[in-house]
Amino acid sequence: MDELSSISEILLNSIQDKMSTPSIFNLWFNEFRLASLTDDQAVFTTPSSIKKNILSTKYQKLIGEILEETIGFPLEVSIVTEEEFKSPVKKSEEKPDATIPAPYFEPKEKKKDDDEDEEKLITESISSPNGKRTILDDYTFENFVEGSSNKLAKAACYAVANDPNTYNPLFIYGNSGLGKTHLLYAVINYMKKHHEGIKIVYKKCESFLDELIKAIRDGSTTEFKEKYRSCDVLLIDDIQFLAGKEMTQEEFFHTFSALYEAEKQIILTSDRPPMQIKPLEERLRTRFESGLLADVQPPSFELRLAIIKQKADAMGLTVSNDLVEYMAERLQNNIRQIEGVLKRIYAVHSLTSAEVTKEKIDEVISIIDPGNIPTDALIEKILSVVSKAYSVPAEQMKSKKRTDNVTNARHVAIYLIKQHTELTLKEIGAIFGRDHSTVVFSIDKVEKSIKTVNNYEAEINRLNKEIKG
Repeated sequence: MDELSSISEILLNSIQDKMSTPSIFNLWFNEFRLASLTDDQAVFTTPSSIKKNILSTKYQKLIGEILEETIGFPLEVSIVTEEEFKSPVKKSEEKPDATIPAPYFEPKEKKKDDDEDEEKLITESISSPNGKRTILDDYTFENFVEGSSNKLAKAACYAVANDPNTYNPLFIYGNSGLGKTHLLYAVINYMKKHHEGIKIVYKKCESFLDELIKAIRDGSTTEFKEKYRSCDVLLIDDIQFLAGKEMTQEEFFHTFSALYEAEKQIILTSDRPPMQIKPLEERLRTRFESGLLADVQPPSFELRLAIIKQKADAMGLTVSNDLVEYMAERLQNNIRQIEGVLKRIYAVHSLTSAEVTKEKIDEVISIIDPGNIPTDALIEKILSVVSKAYSVPAEQMKSKKRTDNVTNARHVAIYLIKQHTELTLKEIGAIFGRDHSTVVFSIDKVEKSIKTVNNYEAEINRLNKEIKG
């Protein structure tokens, strides 16, 4: 991989972290590449004029900021189509742009037009002929790393992709970043390849609601019903957004019933199980629960190890077993975070030929997840915060000194270390030269004070905020 490609990898990884959903990122940044880099300008290419205009008006500031963070100094950012880059227009032939770029806004503040464009692109991807690459192609069963936390969900998705109506409905739930989207798109990819002519409809729940409201307003409910009730497979993402929307629940109930009675496959994803989606009509909840419920849990330590090893090997990145284990211990949130860290480490390594070290890993993690710091550093931070709050040096907290102010600071430090780390009672005791019974006493003392002493809980909350901040 050359330097331009490496910089692109770092940049795209950072941009993806800031997108509200993976599909928004894929919509606008698919095939977005750094094509040229000089000492004063970076030129990026994208396939179409539509994408060029959106990227220039809505994301150019973000791109410039992340590029500066990546290479260490600011550059002018220019975005052109691939055709324009191959055949640049001479300055004398250039015409003034009649449109004034709209002010930059944060990606999280996406508008309905973005949703409509995204849905359109995904729909086009679903209906595109085999052999033509689309934004869904990166999501397959083959590159989904399986572990105990997602084994059931993967097996269920593969079963219905291979033989629709095996489990109907299939309801997949779990927090974001754990692979639900990957599995959903893997089903679509597999069905496109193995079931010729199958009619697949994918929709986000919020977009389903918007489309229903528009159909009612425009008097096109017949077309709306035909679209959803005539498909072979219906996939609805984030079905939890049905909660509290009575009209949408009514329509979805009839759509669900029509498809179910016709033995058409229904796949739903949610951030929670049906019983926790409230308020939700009982008749919908029971139908959601009538098929197979498959949860996706945070990746286990073993799964995180497997993901890191697989991704590192695929990149040609050499990482010692000790460092793989270190990363697996540090990166516990979700799979997307793990992939982001590895991509950045690889890009930095390929640019500088620097050895992958613990310090470099810490540096990359601190950029992607600022609140994630090593346990040793976190302990030092807690001791520093407590020391400042109670005017007691950290060394005195670790000493045998038993004056009231030192003892109180020690109790609080022990309590906070227990709250913020995964250390055992014995390990915490060792920090202060005491056994686990002293740790238990300190924790109990603080917990009782929180309940009985005025403003004590507020003080602990303030310290927690400072530690996290």
